[in-house]
Amino acid sequence: MKYFVPVLRFAQELPPQTEYQDKLGGIPWGLRPGDWPRCTDCGKSLSLLAQFAHHPERLDLGRPGRVLNVFQCNHRPGDCETWEGGHGANACFVKDPEELSPALTEVPADAPFIEDEVRVVEWSIHDDGLTPEEYHNFFADETMPDDDEVLDRITSDTRLGGTPLWIQSPYEAPKGDWQFVGQLDSCYWLHTAPSQATCDALDVHINALNTNTDGSLEVDNGHTHFCPGPNFGSGIGYIFLRIKGGTPEGWFFWQC
Repeated sequence: MKYFVPVLRFAQELPPQTEYQDKLGGIPWGLRPGDWPRCTDCGKSLSLLAQFAHHPERLDLGRPGRVLNVFQCNHRPGDCETWEGGHGANACFVKDPEELSPALTEVPADAPFIEDEVRVVEWSIHDDGLTPEEYHNFFADETMPDDDEVLDRITSDTRLGGTPLWIQSPYEAPKGDWQFVGQLDSCYWLHTAPSQATCDALDVHINALNTNTDGSLEVDNGHTHFCPGPNFGSGIGYIFLRIKGGTPEGWFFWQC
């Protein structure tokens, strides 16, 4: 199955955002007053995890200009049930272009935690080699493969499309017309190391992947470095959409 991996750079190393861009973390682009979601557990504003725009191949939202938004609560980590799909301590929704304003969203007065922002500067295309039949087996406990050769093809990195890498099992996935569209890792995977000034300013510890015997860095899906990202208990978050006419519905949960 084909999938798309974001090439990420920290916002501090890019020009200020003046138009919509796919990104992880930071302040959402284009939400109107009142559209910033709130946690149903603690009542406070959620933190942005990701914004991804419609693309006919990597994320089909039904029409150009639509944007998928994913949030979760960071006010009381471990108390608000951010891991639970549809619970309300997270939010996953699509906005039509007419609903978006041409600017960064005003941050709510209750000062939600702002995740370190990395923007997508391009997308790289990959394929896990699974057939459609093998892919469908990943969505039920009874049919989940136990062949290491098959499972090793599924990566943990943030991506759109492809096959989900379950930390536990597919039992939490929504049933019915919902479609898996992507996953978010609890690390930011980078294709190049950020500058030391960026790391110092953000207090981010950047880790290189393993070093090869010749001294070069090991590369995995183009990645050479990684650093802490959102709080999924060192796990993975899963994004599902249901498209039944009109604006798609979103569903998000994570496992650790």
